[in-house]
Amino acid sequence: MNEILDPIARSCGVLVGTDAQGRFEHLGTAWCSAPGEWVTAWAGEEGPGPGVRLLLAQTGEALAIAGWEHDDDGIAGFTAPSLVPALALRTDKPLAKREPLWALGYPSMIDHPSFRLARGSLDAGRYYPYLCPWAIRGHLSLFASTEGWLTGRAYDGMAGAPVLDAANQVVGIVLGGDPAPEHPPLTRFRRLE
Repeated sequence: MNEILDPIARSCGVLVGTDAQGRFEHLGTAWCSAPGEWVTAWAGEEGPGPGVRLLLAQTGEALAIAGWEHDDDGIAGFTAPSLVPALALRTDKPLAKREPLWALGYPSMIDHPSFRLARGSLDAGRYYPYLCPWAIRGHLSLFASTEGWLTGRAYDGMAGAPVLDAANQVVGIVLGGDPAPEHPPLTRFRRLE
């Protein structure tokens, strides 16, 4: 048991569904913000299709989602009938430059060589054993009024992951986007202060 990752991982999940060709897909990481309430990053103008489920990272249970809402800033909320503990939001102080931060998300394993031949037969149950929590450890390197950049690289599928401070309180949410090759690896996140 990992004493640092496990308490956060049990409050996380992965949104999964199928693409236009009917192939299984890993849409992003989500985390529990209150009992039955979940948060993720969402770049699309429309919500997810009807077949999208929340795959709980702790148990592998695939839950139906409801009440989808998203804003123009790339944040979405939804409900799912789950009894996982909620992550605490930090409300007592603002972020400071070079403050130690970390993020925990689930990179997509769909394009890993192990799945390329079997992708068409994947479903949530077959995919669950391959979910791998990935931690980005670093510090706040850059920030703007609503965004920040954590040193380290996020991978495809980690959008929606919680960004945490040293006390494991949520200070932001990882946003999608391709890393720029001309810069050191940085992960962009929406600040939740």
